[in-house]
Amino acid sequence: MGERLKSVRKSAGLSLQDVADRLNRDFGANINKGMISKYENGIHEPSAAMIFCLSNIFGVSADYLTCRTDAQNEHDLSSELYDTGHIINIYSRYNRFDGGNTEKGAVEIIPSSWLTGGHEFFGLRIRGSEFAPRYYEGDVVIFERKSKIPGDRVGLVSIGTGDAFLCYIVRKRNGKAIIPLDRRMKEMFFTTEQLEADDIHIIGVAVQVRRME
Repeated sequence: MGERLKSVRKSAGLSLQDVADRLNRDFGANINKGMISKYENGIHEPSAAMIFCLSNIFGVSADYLTCRTDAQNEHDLSSELYDTGHIINIYSRYNRFDGGNTEKGAVEIIPSSWLTGGHEFFGLRIRGSEFAPRYYEGDVVIFERKSKIPGDRVGLVSIGTGDAFLCYIVRKRNGKAIIPLDRRMKEMFFTTEQLEADDIHIIGVAVQVRRME
């Protein structure tokens, strides 16, 4: 796949930097030319979503890039995601102060219809086995960015300057219970007044999980 990716890039007359610039500008991929080079040299394998983006840039099918066919422009239903899809970045950690860390070259595609009404989404990669059986190593949890949680849901919460963590957010009569999915952490309760303080923030609510096969 790396050799084929390099071949179509050169045929298109694009440099590594050109490809990175297109991915960042058109798809918000947050990638650099070094990662494109790693794809071409087989050091890293691009995600399915990244392959869709690259196939769109080069004007070839995703099946051609992944060597499933030798026909460059064979009809590929996956390419139709561009008509209805939106690219979101994936975080390996999230912190509201320093922004956290996004994974270079890692993106997911969500339906554009989700964005109706100004909704915003991002992904968080699961690291470790502490969240099983709900989430497993490598899963990507898609979050809608919001501070108001409708009902009892899995959310992402930040306290103080620490990294945001996964938890159940359970509504109580005069506040919310924060139950971390990492069992090594203790359950917490915050009153409505405490939740309005600056050092406690609900970052988002989980809407979907993308599981690696």
